[in-house]
Amino acid sequence: MTRSNILVLFIFLIGFMIVCVAQQESLSPDLKEAAVRDAACTQATDVKDSEPALTGLTIRSGGRDVGTIVAVQGACHCQTTNCDSLVYLRSGQGYRLVLHEKYASLHPMKIVKLGMPSLTGQFEVSAQKMETTVYDWDGKDYRPSLCATVVKGSKVPTITRHPCKTASQ
Repeated sequence: MTRSNILVLFIFLIGFMIVCVAQQESLSPDLKEAAVRDAACTQATDVKDSEPALTGLTIRSGGRDVGTIVAVQGACHCQTTNCDSLVYLRSGQGYRLVLHEKYASLHPMKIVKLGMPSLTGQFEVSAQKMETTVYDWDGKDYRPSLCATVVKGSKVPTITRHPCKTASQ
């Protein structure tokens, strides 16, 4: 195993095993409105009679709040344990949506690229299998940079890195 492969594996494991110490926050009215709009149920069969549960996780960089990860839970927002996860960055007086995926968890990492922390998302396939994606900031948007399948073993997980899917796949 080369030194760069060991580094990538280490970074990946940190992302996979990260325990988020950031505090969940209540959302401002404008961010709550944006999240409800951006995660709106789209199918006629979706249940729309109840307000989704929203939780926020602050993204910090350089000692300041730069954005928020919003987890949206509700009947039409979740597939098993994977629910809508939206990433908003501050833009002037408002917020700009920069990522919308379904994940069991999505958290900022300690790695910083171009002034913004990388994000790690875990999509639960089963109780034993998870797809993990690390997103890096490219100066404009978050882009997938490392993707892997993690299968929990009796002692250590099996991690298989693979190419990340593009938006068109």
